[in-house]
Amino acid sequence: MVAAYKALLGRHAVTVCLIAATGWAAWFCAGGLADQFVARKLNNVYADLRAAQVEPNAQIDKVLETLGDLDRSGQECSVEQYSQLADLVKNLRFVDQAAIQLPNGKICSSNGQAPPSILADSDKRKFSVGKRTYWVDAGHTVSADTDFIIVSEQSTYVWANKKLLLDNLKFPKDLQLDLIGPGGAVPIASTGHKPLAMQKPFHLEELVTSADKVLIAFAGNRNELISVISLPLSYLTSLKFKLFIGLVCVFAALFLLAWCVKRHYTSTAVRLRNALKANRLDVHYQPIVNLTTGYLVGAESLSRWNDNGTQVPADVFIAVAEKSDLIRILTRSVIRQVAEDYSTYLWACKDFYITVNLCAQDIQDPSFPDYVASVLATYNMPVSAMAFEITERTLIDQKPAALQLRRLRACGHRIAVDDFGIGYSNLSLLDSVPFDILKLDRSFIADDKIAAKDALWRHIAQLARSLRLKVVAEGVETQEQLPHLVSEGVLLAQGWLFSKALPIQALARRYFQCPENIPPYDSKISINDFY
Repeated sequence: MVAAYKALLGRHAVTVCLIAATGWAAWFCAGGLADQFVARKLNNVYADLRAAQVEPNAQIDKVLETLGDLDRSGQECSVEQYSQLADLVKNLRFVDQAAIQLPNGKICSSNGQAPPSILADSDKRKFSVGKRTYWVDAGHTVSADTDFIIVSEQSTYVWANKKLLLDNLKFPKDLQLDLIGPGGAVPIASTGHKPLAMQKPFHLEELVTSADKVLIAFAGNRNELISVISLPLSYLTSLKFKLFIGLVCVFAALFLLAWCVKRHYTSTAVRLRNALKANRLDVHYQPIVNLTTGYLVGAESLSRWNDNGTQVPADVFIAVAEKSDLIRILTRSVIRQVAEDYSTYLWACKDFYITVNLCAQDIQDPSFPDYVASVLATYNMPVSAMAFEITERTLIDQKPAALQLRRLRACGHRIAVDDFGIGYSNLSLLDSVPFDILKLDRSFIADDKIAAKDALWRHIAQLARSLRLKVVAEGVETQEQLPHLVSEGVLLAQGWLFSKALPIQALARRYFQCPENIPPYDSKISINDFY
């Protein structure tokens, strides 16, 4: 079992490595994208936070500036001072109370009463930034009645309601805001149930991951407060996994697309199209032998395709060509190659003909006879030297096919019906479509059928004789088949007994060599009866 797994891993090592590398890349990219997404989200929230802080900061700055201009030379708080202070804050939303401190230490407040000493309040925590001093509650509970931030500047004081300030921010519920004094020394307020515990020093405007939070700290105006916006670490982790799954799907889709593109461009149809464009298909010829003389009288042209050293079976690429638009191109390529080969090597072969197989698309193409005529004229090949083979399945519509075949016969071509006898409508086919040659399928003359007195092939041969059709036996492989064929007037044959398909040079040499050593058979039929 272990060996089987090792062998499987060895065969798919590249795939496994590719999957692992893709997973690592997806996880790495997901982490980077998740960090960017969270950082962008927190920065956008801070931008909204800055905008929401404009009005409270403006009110506090205005009150402190106005308080600094009030007269504080007296020893006691006057009615006029109380009135001025009350008028200053009565229409302000975020300033709850304002006060000034007289030279003798007394404090005059906008509410008409002297507040207790601020410095003596043990529940307040104090820190200073520049000219300003801040007092905040030591606890983090937020109450509209008791929680205030006190801002002091040159013996002037402003009370800002902490809850109103936080409510004005309209902070998203899934995030937490913590306001902290400079350097993180003094926690001021938090929108969460548990205030943030930050490690020093702060890394401002950088995404930081703690044990349970992911956050960014931002310095406020004049560097007075630090705003820390945070999310639960689980949010980042969940987002990372979601992005990872999404990226894996995207990568898988891209790999699938690449595989489909590769498969398309390496498919048999595409490679065949490229081979036809580059004229890389060959034509071989299987000889047709006269059984009375042993000489060659013709040959059947057969396409051969060597794809980068690999021989592609004809039944494979021809089936692909028939399913695409390549079969007509293939047929025309064969016709051109046959004409070129004939004019180069077989021009001296008297009464020698070559058959070319046609498909249904060729028969339905009205320009096909004109194309054949132009090619033969270009290569100076006699019209009678090229015959065409069809099968019953190529005749989708017999009437138009008959007209096309009559056009070809009128030009001087002979028409052969191939694989005769294996269909269902061959007799009607012989009656409606003009033929000159009938090719007897190899399945009828197999060794176990050839000698039978009532064999079907004998009746086919007799029918062809009555219609004065030449009969060519296909697939002849043994000497024992020959006397039976000759006895029924089948005097032309092709098969491995005589030769396999040959390149054109070998076919030309074979034509001029000694005839096949075929024993004479007693037959009352002369081949001249069929010419």
